[in-house]
Amino acid sequence: MKISEYTILDKIGAGGMGCVYKGKDPNGNTIAIKMMSNRVTCYPEYRNLFNMEVKTLAELNNPSVVKIVGSPFSDKDGNMYLPMQFIEGETIEQHVKANGPYDENSARIIMGKILDAMSYIYDMGKIHRDIKPSNIMLRPDGSICIIDFGIAKDAHISTGHTVGTIIGTENYMSPEQAKGDNIDRRTDIYSLGCLLFYMLSGRDAIKQGSNNHETTCNILGNQIPSIRSIVPGTSEEIEKIIFKAADKNMTLRYQSPHEFKAALNGTTQQTTGYIMVKIGRSHDNDIVIDSQYVSGHHAEIICRPTNSPTGSYVFEFTDKSSNGTGIDGRFLKHGNQSIAYEGTSNLPQILLAGRSECMLDWNKVIAIMKSRGGLTPPLSPPPPPPPLPQTEKLGIGLSILSFICPLVGWVLWGIWKNDKPDKAQRAAQIAWIGFIINSIINIIVGLSS
Repeated sequence: MKISEYTILDKIGAGGMGCVYKGKDPNGNTIAIKMMSNRVTCYPEYRNLFNMEVKTLAELNNPSVVKIVGSPFSDKDGNMYLPMQFIEGETIEQHVKANGPYDENSARIIMGKILDAMSYIYDMGKIHRDIKPSNIMLRPDGSICIIDFGIAKDAHISTGHTVGTIIGTENYMSPEQAKGDNIDRRTDIYSLGCLLFYMLSGRDAIKQGSNNHETTCNILGNQIPSIRSIVPGTSEEIEKIIFKAADKNMTLRYQSPHEFKAALNGTTQQTTGYIMVKIGRSHDNDIVIDSQYVSGHHAEIICRPTNSPTGSYVFEFTDKSSNGTGIDGRFLKHGNQSIAYEGTSNLPQILLAGRSECMLDWNKVIAIMKSRGGLTPPLSPPPPPPPLPQTEKLGIGLSILSFICPLVGWVLWGIWKNDKPDKAQRAAQIAWIGFIINSIINIIVGLSS
C-alpha cells in the first residue's frame, strides 16, 4: 500500500485520533508514519494539535526524543500524516506486560535516563503532557526515546481547557491537568511519579474508571497506594520518592527533573540542580498574587548556591509578564536580574506590575526555598589562628635581646679596648653574658619542639 511517496508495511499502533504505520521512504529506509484520522481533522482544534506536534519536534534535537524525517502531508480524504523516525525496541508498557515489573535498581537507572531527556525538553521550553508507559521506548542498546508529542505545548503559553475536553491520557494526568487548569512542567513530574510506580508494580498508580468522569474523580480523590504494600521488599526511600513526585499539590512535588533525579541518586538538589519559586495570579504558582494586574505566570526566582566558602546564594529573578516588574524602582520586563542573598535585610523591594499592593513577600519566598532543602545555614568563616602563648612571646623577646647584647658588647669592646680598657672589659662581659643566654634559649626551644 502506498501513501504519497511512502510504502506502508504494517500498522503498529492505534488510538482515538488515528494510528501509526511502519513504512519505507523512497530510499528504502524504515520509518514510522503517524496518521491523524479525518474523523478529527475536520475540527480546527485537532489540526492545531497535529501542527503543534510538528512544530515541537522540529525544534527538538536529542537522541532521547523521536525525530521527524519528512514533511507532513495529507491525502484526498483529509487524513494528515507525519513521517517520523522508527524506533527499534519496545515500550515500557510492552516490557512490563511481557516480563513483569522492573527491579528497583533497573527502574532507577531507566528513570534517570528519562529525567535527563525531560530536562532537555524543559530547557527547550516544552512540556510533554502525555507521559505514560506506552510513550517511552527502550532501545536494544539500553537507551530510551520519548515519543508521541501530539499534545505537547510551549511552556511559556498559558493553556486551559483545550479542544472542548481535557488534554492528557486518562489516569496518568496530573490533578491540575484533569481539572483543565493551566499547567507547567510539574504536570509531567506527576506523570513520571505514576510511571515509576507502574515500572515497579506493573499496576497503574490511579485506577482508570469506566468513563472519563470516573477517571477524573479517581485522580482528584484517590491517593496513590503504598508501593511497599504491593511489592514487598521495595525500599522506603523509593516509596517516598514516588509519593513526592505524584503529590496532588504541585508545589510539594519535585520542581524539576534535576531535583527528581537527585533524589533517585541519593544526592541533594543543590549539587545537581536549583530551586525555583513561581509567582503569579494563577493558582498553580508557588506564590499566588490575587490581582488583575499580575500575569498568570508573572515571574520566577531561582536559587543557586555560589562557590563562596561562607555558603552564600544568588537569587535570579526572571520577569515573564505582560506588564513588567519594579525592582527597587527599576523597571524589568522579559529579563532577569541577579540578587545576592545575605539575609532578608539586603533583598530589594519587588513590585509585580509596578504596583505597591502587589509587593513580593520575601519571607514567603525564603520559606518555600527552605522547605525544599535550599538555603541551608551558611558555613561559619574559619576561626582565626590561636594567639601565641605568652611563654612563646617571651622566648622570642629574650632571643632578640640575647642576640643584640653580645653584638653591641663586642662592638663597644672593639671601640674602647685601646683608649678605655675598663669600659672595654665590661662590654666584653656583657657580650659573653648575652652569648650564654642566647645559647641557653636555643637549647630550651630545641628541646620543647
